[in-house]
Amino acid sequence: MSIPASYKPSVGLIKVASLLAILVLCLFGFALRYHSAFNNVLCMILASFLRFDAQWLFYIYLGVWCACFIVLTFSLTDVLLVGLLLISGFIYAINYETAFRPASALIMLAGVTLGKAAKVLLGQNNQVMTQGRSGISCVTFYFLIGLVMLLAFSSWCHLDMTNNAYHGPRWMGLWDNPNIYGMLMGVGLILAIGLLAASPKSAESAEENIVMDSRGLSVRIILLIAVGMMAVGLLFSYSRGAWLGTSVGLLYLATGYGKFKWRWMLPGVFAVAVVVLFFWSSTPDASPWYVKRMDLARSSAQHRVVAWKAGFEIMRDHPFGVGWNKTVETYQNNYSPKEDGAAAITTNDYLMMGTQLGLPSLICFVVYVGLCFRGNCRMMNEECRIQAACRAGALMLLVAFWFDGGLFTLATASVFWVLLELGTSVLTPDKNRKLSQPEAPN
Repeated sequence: MSIPASYKPSVGLIKVASLLAILVLCLFGFALRYHSAFNNVLCMILASFLRFDAQWLFYIYLGVWCACFIVLTFSLTDVLLVGLLLISGFIYAINYETAFRPASALIMLAGVTLGKAAKVLLGQNNQVMTQGRSGISCVTFYFLIGLVMLLAFSSWCHLDMTNNAYHGPRWMGLWDNPNIYGMLMGVGLILAIGLLAASPKSAESAEENIVMDSRGLSVRIILLIAVGMMAVGLLFSYSRGAWLGTSVGLLYLATGYGKFKWRWMLPGVFAVAVVVLFFWSSTPDASPWYVKRMDLARSSAQHRVVAWKAGFEIMRDHPFGVGWNKTVETYQNNYSPKEDGAAAITTNDYLMMGTQLGLPSLICFVVYVGLCFRGNCRMMNEECRIQAACRAGALMLLVAFWFDGGLFTLATASVFWVLLELGTSVLTPDKNRKLSQPEAPN
């Protein structure tokens, strides 16, 4: 089999490196500001792009790039995403003084732009030639390996956050919030397990037994080490939303591989119910942190429940939204939150989107995400397995966004949108197509 003259393996590596470099800034921007070598540079960049009189220029700049990427990958499903972005941009324009900070609108647009860019760079038609065979989605595999390694590297790195209320009892990694850290560890854990399952070693037929140097024993060992590191980080984040999201993501993977029976959930559900009832209102303040996390009657959980109720009431009273960054103020002034509990509503991204941008935007988002998860294929080739890993990671974040927020935090938003888009782009429109056969020797 002759390799086409146009084949350039370095092009794929450049795509992967470029996307990972952008993700590094998104993931570790908070940590980089703590490093003296980067602090001044980042402060100058942020001051120039995010100041009050210039942020809208950066928003337009991102909007143009996002529009270009959407055009390049356009499908009917994207009509819903375009509707969401148009509503977001319109409300951003008419409420610029309040939408300016925090930059939630800018973060959402940046996440969508990065996701669509990943779909263009790593999605369909990315093939490499390896040992005389065509390796489909190898570029995507390289990228996901890089993302897993970044998250594993950060799992046991911690900033000195002595002034933070969570410092000590809960791991926060390179972020200032243990829930963000827990979500990223959960995503990394799911991706690592999904990539292990997607390795050629697990192929079920000779047709898809594609051998690649990068997917040998050494890569599997690295992934296994990463699984252990991130599992420990996830545990010590004590993030209940991340724990639940990771469980759902792993169940999605197991279901896709046909390795899970729903009746197996009953013992788990029963065990969780017993634990909740046992710890309910029975943990004094002197109890260890991990014990208090089991008590759902404490204020950290109850404030969220009250805020959820208020969020639905705000959407009922303001179906077209109250505007960017006005939800907490509206909740505080008109819906009688518990003492020091108004900020709890910010932990639910679905309610934040519905109250800020209105029900139409929330419907667009939910339906778009739902459509991105349609069209499952049997786990008969690497493409399906890589797609399943991306979808499981995105699903994990979708669950965690209900409890801990993150859709308007750059670190988690960027990872979510990238995985969501890659989960729809690994497969070509013909989902049941077979891998390319090697050409006959000349």
